[in-house]
Amino acid sequence: MEEVGIPVLVEIVEVFKYDPTVHNVVAVDKGGYGSCRTPAGARVYKTGKDLIQLKKGFNFFICNFPGHCESGMKIAVNAS
Repeated sequence: MEEVGIPVLVEIVEVFKYDPTVHNVVAVDKGGYGSCRTPAGARVYKTGKDLIQLKKGFNFFICNFPGHCESGMKIAVNAS
């Protein structure tokens, strides 16, 4: 899958809304994004309404419920 990224301002907080009984949001590095694996120490969000402050550059997020990331449930956000 080609990395496209969504350009946003760094001061913007990304809001993830989802059903926490069947999904989560995991902040990963580029390797975790590509492999759909959660690195040790990765931040796992699971409230269903998460506010995440982005860092400048690419920010990578996956759902690590079995099979979800592999099916495309992941996003790369390019904060500039």
